[in-house]
Amino acid sequence: MERTVTLGGMPRTYLAIGPSHDAGLPLLVVLHGREVTASQESKRTGFLTYAQRGMADLVYPQGTANSWNDGHGCCGKASATGVDDLGFVAKVVADASQFFHSDPKRVYLVGYSNGGRLAFEEVCGHPALFAAFATYGALPPTECPGGPPVRVFIGAGANDSIMHSEGSVTNAVAWWRSRDGCGPDATTTHAGPLTMTTWTRCRGGSAVASALYAGIGHPWPVAKPSQAPFTVSVGAGAAAATVMWNFFTAHAA
Repeated sequence: MERTVTLGGMPRTYLAIGPSHDAGLPLLVVLHGREVTASQESKRTGFLTYAQRGMADLVYPQGTANSWNDGHGCCGKASATGVDDLGFVAKVVADASQFFHSDPKRVYLVGYSNGGRLAFEEVCGHPALFAAFATYGALPPTECPGGPPVRVFIGAGANDSIMHSEGSVTNAVAWWRSRDGCGPDATTTHAGPLTMTTWTRCRGGSAVASALYAGIGHPWPVAKPSQAPFTVSVGAGAAAATVMWNFFTAHAA
Protein backbone atom coordinates (compact mmCIF):
# COMPACT_ATOMS: atom_id res chain seq x y z
CA MET A 1 0.00 0.00 0.00
CA GLU A 2 1.02 3.61 -0.46
CA ARG A 3 1.29 5.89 2.57
CA THR A 4 1.72 9.65 2.70
CA VAL A 5 3.69 11.85 5.08
CA THR A 6 3.92 15.63 5.02
CA LEU A 7 7.19 17.50 5.42
CA GLY A 8 7.41 21.28 5.18
CA GLY A 9 3.88 21.39 3.83
CA MET A 10 4.77 18.97 1.01
CA PRO A 11 3.06 15.56 0.81
CA ARG A 12 5.49 12.71 0.11
CA THR A 13 4.72 9.04 -0.41
CA TYR A 14 6.26 5.67 0.31
CA LEU A 15 5.38 2.09 -0.52
CA ALA A 16 4.70 -0.04 2.60
CA ILE A 17 4.82 -3.83 2.42
CA GLY A 18 4.62 -6.14 5.41
CA PRO A 19 2.75 -8.80 7.38
CA SER A 20 -0.62 -7.49 8.57
CA HIS A 21 -0.45 -8.51 12.22
CA ASP A 22 3.17 -9.26 13.16
CA ALA A 23 4.60 -6.64 15.53
CA GLY A 24 8.25 -6.32 16.48
CA LEU A 25 9.78 -7.17 13.10
CA PRO A 26 12.82 -5.39 11.63
CA LEU A 27 12.04 -2.36 9.47
CA LEU A 28 13.89 -2.35 6.14
CA VAL A 29 13.94 0.96 4.24
CA VAL A 30 15.14 0.81 0.60
CA LEU A 31 16.06 3.95 -1.37
CA HIS A 32 15.68 3.51 -5.12
CA GLY A 33 18.19 4.40 -7.79
CA ARG A 34 17.73 7.40 -10.03
CA GLU A 35 15.15 7.27 -12.83
CA VAL A 36 13.10 4.41 -11.36
CA THR A 37 10.07 4.52 -9.08
CA ALA A 38 9.72 3.01 -5.63
CA SER A 39 7.44 0.35 -7.14
CA GLN A 40 9.95 -0.54 -9.84
CA GLU A 41 12.74 -0.75 -7.27
CA SER A 42 10.68 -3.09 -5.11
CA LYS A 43 10.59 -5.53 -8.04
CA ARG A 44 14.27 -5.09 -8.92
CA THR A 45 16.06 -5.36 -5.59
CA GLY A 46 14.76 -8.73 -4.36
CA PHE A 47 13.79 -7.80 -0.80
CA LEU A 48 10.07 -8.55 -1.28
CA THR A 49 10.58 -12.17 -0.24
CA TYR A 50 11.53 -11.11 3.29
CA ALA A 51 8.23 -9.28 3.75
CA GLN A 52 6.29 -12.11 2.10
CA ARG A 53 7.84 -14.62 4.51
CA GLY A 54 6.97 -12.47 7.53
CA MET A 55 10.62 -11.66 8.27
CA ALA A 56 10.57 -7.87 7.87
CA ASP A 57 8.47 -4.77 7.38
CA LEU A 58 9.56 -3.24 4.07
CA VAL A 59 9.24 0.31 2.80
CA TYR A 60 10.30 2.04 -0.41
CA PRO A 61 10.20 5.85 -0.18
CA GLN A 62 9.52 7.71 -3.43
CA GLY A 63 12.03 10.36 -4.48
CA THR A 64 11.14 13.63 -6.21
CA ALA A 65 11.00 12.99 -9.97
CA ASN A 66 12.63 9.61 -9.22
CA SER A 67 15.73 11.24 -7.73
CA TRP A 68 17.24 12.07 -4.34
CA ASN A 69 18.94 15.16 -2.93
CA ASP A 70 22.03 14.07 -1.02
CA GLY A 71 22.93 17.67 -0.17
CA HIS A 72 26.09 17.72 -2.30
CA GLY A 73 24.81 18.62 -5.76
CA CYS A 74 23.41 15.23 -6.72
CA CYS A 75 21.04 14.35 -8.33
CA GLY A 76 18.32 15.43 -10.74
CA LYS A 77 15.25 17.48 -9.82
CA ALA A 78 15.52 16.58 -6.13
CA SER A 79 18.87 18.32 -5.89
CA ALA A 80 17.87 21.20 -8.17
CA THR A 81 14.84 22.03 -6.02
CA GLY A 82 16.62 21.42 -2.70
CA VAL A 83 14.03 19.07 -1.22
CA ASP A 84 14.72 17.84 2.31
CA ASP A 85 15.26 14.15 1.65
CA LEU A 86 17.16 13.58 4.89
CA GLY A 87 14.14 14.80 6.80
CA PHE A 88 11.80 12.81 4.56
CA VAL A 89 13.53 9.48 5.16
CA ALA A 90 13.63 10.09 8.91
CA LYS A 91 9.89 10.86 8.84
CA VAL A 92 9.21 7.69 6.83
CA VAL A 93 11.05 5.66 9.49
CA ALA A 94 8.94 7.24 12.23
CA ASP A 95 5.64 6.77 10.38
CA ALA A 96 6.35 3.23 9.19
CA SER A 97 7.62 2.14 12.62
CA GLN A 98 4.35 3.27 14.17
CA PHE A 99 2.24 1.80 11.35
CA PHE A 100 3.89 -1.63 11.50
CA HIS A 101 4.86 -1.55 15.20
CA SER A 102 8.38 -2.43 14.07
CA ASP A 103 11.34 -3.13 16.34
CA PRO A 104 13.05 0.28 16.86
CA LYS A 105 16.38 -1.46 17.52
CA ARG A 106 16.34 -3.15 14.10
CA VAL A 107 15.87 -0.42 11.54
CA TYR A 108 17.95 -1.14 8.43
CA LEU A 109 18.59 1.17 5.48
CA VAL A 110 19.56 0.17 1.92
CA GLY A 111 20.44 2.52 -0.92
CA TYR A 112 21.28 1.88 -4.56
CA SER A 113 23.26 4.38 -6.65
CA ASN A 114 21.68 7.83 -6.07
CA GLY A 115 19.77 6.24 -3.18
CA GLY A 116 23.05 4.91 -1.82
CA ARG A 117 24.55 8.39 -1.69
CA LEU A 118 21.52 9.54 0.29
CA ALA A 119 21.84 6.50 2.58
CA PHE A 120 25.36 7.57 3.57
CA GLU A 121 24.16 11.09 4.31
CA GLU A 122 21.07 9.85 6.15
CA VAL A 123 23.13 7.72 8.52
CA CYS A 124 25.62 10.55 9.04
CA GLY A 125 22.73 12.87 9.94
CA HIS A 126 20.77 10.36 12.03
CA PRO A 127 23.26 7.70 13.20
CA ALA A 128 21.21 6.61 16.20
CA LEU A 129 18.20 5.89 14.00
CA PHE A 130 19.68 2.88 12.19
CA ALA A 131 21.15 -0.39 13.45
CA ALA A 132 22.86 -0.98 10.09
CA PHE A 133 22.84 0.14 6.48
CA ALA A 134 24.00 -1.12 3.10
CA THR A 135 24.79 0.56 -0.21
CA TYR A 136 25.49 -0.64 -3.72
CA GLY A 137 26.94 1.41 -6.54
CA ALA A 138 27.53 4.47 -4.35
CA LEU A 139 30.26 6.23 -2.42
CA PRO A 140 29.83 8.61 0.53
CA PRO A 141 29.53 12.21 -0.74
CA THR A 142 31.66 13.35 2.19
CA GLU A 143 33.18 12.08 5.42
CA CYS A 144 30.69 12.60 8.21
CA PRO A 145 31.47 13.50 11.82
CA GLY A 146 31.93 10.81 14.43
CA GLY A 147 29.04 9.39 16.37
CA PRO A 148 27.72 6.07 17.58
CA PRO A 149 29.02 3.15 15.50
CA VAL A 150 26.72 1.96 12.73
CA ARG A 151 27.20 -1.35 10.94
CA VAL A 152 27.79 -0.79 7.23
CA PHE A 153 27.91 -2.93 4.08
CA ILE A 154 29.48 -1.20 1.05
CA GLY A 155 28.93 -3.06 -2.23
CA ALA A 156 30.09 -2.27 -5.75
CA GLY A 157 30.90 -3.77 -9.10
CA ALA A 158 34.65 -3.76 -9.71
CA ASN A 159 34.01 -2.50 -13.27
CA ASP A 160 31.59 0.25 -12.26
CA SER A 161 32.45 3.19 -14.51
CA ILE A 162 30.03 5.45 -12.64
CA MET A 163 31.99 4.94 -9.43
CA HIS A 164 35.22 5.19 -11.45
CA SER A 165 37.55 2.92 -9.48
CA GLU A 166 37.79 0.10 -6.97
CA GLY A 167 40.34 2.14 -5.05
CA SER A 168 37.72 4.70 -4.08
CA VAL A 169 35.59 1.89 -2.63
CA THR A 170 38.61 0.72 -0.68
CA ASN A 171 39.06 4.24 0.68
CA ALA A 172 35.41 4.46 1.71
CA VAL A 173 35.62 1.13 3.53
CA ALA A 174 38.86 2.15 5.24
CA TRP A 175 37.34 5.43 6.41
CA TRP A 176 34.27 3.69 7.85
CA ARG A 177 36.47 1.12 9.57
CA SER A 178 38.31 4.00 11.22
CA ARG A 179 35.04 5.67 12.20
CA ASP A 180 33.74 2.46 13.80
CA GLY A 181 37.08 1.67 15.43
CA CYS A 182 37.58 -1.70 13.73
CA GLY A 183 40.63 -3.84 14.30
CA PRO A 184 42.75 -5.19 11.43
CA ASP A 185 41.43 -8.78 11.49
CA ALA A 186 38.94 -9.63 8.75
CA THR A 187 37.15 -12.61 7.25
CA THR A 188 36.94 -13.04 3.46
CA THR A 189 34.38 -15.21 1.67
CA HIS A 190 33.60 -15.84 -2.01
CA ALA A 191 30.35 -16.58 -3.87
CA GLY A 192 30.37 -16.50 -7.65
CA PRO A 193 31.81 -13.11 -8.70
CA LEU A 194 31.48 -11.75 -5.15
CA THR A 195 34.38 -11.28 -2.77
CA MET A 196 33.16 -10.14 0.63
CA THR A 197 35.49 -8.99 3.39
CA THR A 198 34.07 -8.35 6.85
CA TRP A 199 35.59 -6.71 9.92
CA THR A 200 33.68 -7.60 13.10
CA ARG A 201 36.01 -6.46 15.88
CA CYS A 202 34.69 -2.91 15.89
CA ARG A 203 33.57 -0.41 18.50
CA GLY A 204 30.27 -1.15 20.21
CA GLY A 205 29.80 -4.49 18.46
CA SER A 206 29.72 -2.86 15.04
CA ALA A 207 30.88 -4.44 11.77
CA VAL A 208 32.03 -3.24 8.36
CA ALA A 209 31.75 -5.24 5.13
CA SER A 210 33.20 -4.68 1.68
CA ALA A 211 31.44 -6.53 -1.16
CA LEU A 212 33.14 -6.36 -4.55
CA TYR A 213 31.78 -8.07 -7.68
CA ALA A 214 34.45 -9.02 -10.22
CA GLY A 215 33.68 -8.22 -13.85
CA ILE A 216 30.46 -6.38 -13.00
CA GLY A 217 29.57 -2.73 -13.47
CA HIS A 218 26.77 -0.60 -12.04
CA PRO A 219 23.72 -2.94 -12.40
CA TRP A 220 22.13 -4.40 -9.26
CA PRO A 221 23.19 -8.06 -8.64
CA VAL A 222 20.23 -10.46 -8.64
CA ALA A 223 19.97 -14.24 -8.13
CA LYS A 224 18.83 -15.15 -11.65
CA PRO A 225 18.08 -13.36 -14.94
CA SER A 226 15.38 -10.75 -14.44
CA GLN A 227 13.19 -8.57 -16.61
CA ALA A 228 13.75 -5.72 -14.17
CA PRO A 229 15.92 -2.98 -15.70
CA PHE A 230 19.64 -2.60 -14.96
CA THR A 231 20.23 -5.93 -13.22
CA VAL A 232 22.89 -8.61 -13.58
CA SER A 233 22.53 -12.29 -12.66
CA VAL A 234 25.15 -13.48 -10.15
CA GLY A 235 23.58 -16.59 -8.56
CA ALA A 236 21.55 -16.99 -5.39
CA GLY A 237 24.50 -16.90 -3.00
CA ALA A 238 25.81 -13.58 -4.32
CA ALA A 239 22.56 -11.65 -4.88
CA ALA A 240 22.77 -8.22 -3.25
CA ALA A 241 19.51 -8.67 -1.33
CA THR A 242 20.70 -12.00 0.07
CA VAL A 243 24.13 -10.89 1.25
CA MET A 244 22.84 -7.58 2.63
CA TRP A 245 20.07 -9.28 4.62
CA ASN A 246 22.50 -11.91 5.89
CA PHE A 247 24.86 -9.14 7.02
CA PHE A 248 22.06 -7.32 8.85
CA THR A 249 20.84 -10.41 10.67
CA ALA A 250 24.23 -11.98 11.37
CA HIS A 251 25.41 -8.84 13.14
CA ALA A 252 22.14 -7.89 14.81
CA ALA A 253 22.51 -6.24 18.19
